[in-house]
Amino acid sequence: MSDAVTQIHQQISIRVAEPADAATLFQLVCSLAEYENLLHEVTGSAEALKEHLFGAHPYAEALLAEVDGTTAGFALFFPTYSPILGKPSFYLEDLFVQSRYRGQGVGKALLQHLATLARDRHCGQLEWSVLDWNEPAIAFYRRIGAKLLDTVRVCRVAGASLSNLASGTAQSVRFATVADVPELFALVRANADYHHMSANFTATPERLTQALFGSHPFAEAVVAERNGEMAGGALFFHNYSTFLIKPGICMEDLFVQPNYRRQGVGRELLTYLAQQALSRQCGRLEWLVQQWNSDAVAFYQHLGAVILVDWRICCLDQEAIAALAASR
Repeated sequence: MSDAVTQIHQQISIRVAEPADAATLFQLVCSLAEYENLLHEVTGSAEALKEHLFGAHPYAEALLAEVDGTTAGFALFFPTYSPILGKPSFYLEDLFVQSRYRGQGVGKALLQHLATLARDRHCGQLEWSVLDWNEPAIAFYRRIGAKLLDTVRVCRVAGASLSNLASGTAQSVRFATVADVPELFALVRANADYHHMSANFTATPERLTQALFGSHPFAEAVVAERNGEMAGGALFFHNYSTFLIKPGICMEDLFVQPNYRRQGVGRELLTYLAQQALSRQCGRLEWLVQQWNSDAVAFYQHLGAVILVDWRICCLDQEAIAALAASR
């Protein structure tokens, strides 16, 4: 199955979006926002979206679904990285089908094509979010093999809160180098243990090195030092907000060594990432938190983060990706 065009059946076709599709994509984004009662959050323009998708430094990719040559829906996604799996992944930011085309297999066709791309690019997982009141969507996602991560919530810092966080100091934080990989890998493993995810841990130091410092890096890392040793670290990559029409920063891992907790290390790491977000003209800084981790939730809220309680994370693992890609 090629990246360019995939014929699903006589009526539905999926193709990769092109620069000439920017206005159509922007209108679809507005339609999605209206469906989610979030139209007031849409800013930017079709021109900005065009630059972010097809410019010199693209942040995301998009697929268009057409029925008999007429636009029926779209999917927008970007690459991410799972340090626990040690593999690249996809995050589906938007999936939307216009009302008159729902129930005709358009959404599944978009997800099948995306799953094929994820499989072909050796992704470890495919994730997206869904509003908890959208029961038809949740039922559909479960039917195609997605798991809902019911205890996980998105933390978001944007606007004035992002500026406030960035105004702090982060004197002990710097970007990681190749020489830091052994200690960074130890932090990633410790983080997996702390979050009860050791059973899923398949990363290796070699994979982490390639992901951070290879010819096509998937992520970046920063470290905090205290007393001449690594006190903590964070991995991150760019995401994209179609409502803000701006890139963002997504922090995948934040871990502080037990003997350095409650000493401001976590705050300095987040401050540094907020500073990076502003310097890169990003609209938000995001990460995930487990609801059971009440100390972390309270800490993040104290820093100005909003917990998106109405959103659920959906995930297809590698086996489910392969199954969906092969289905017809």
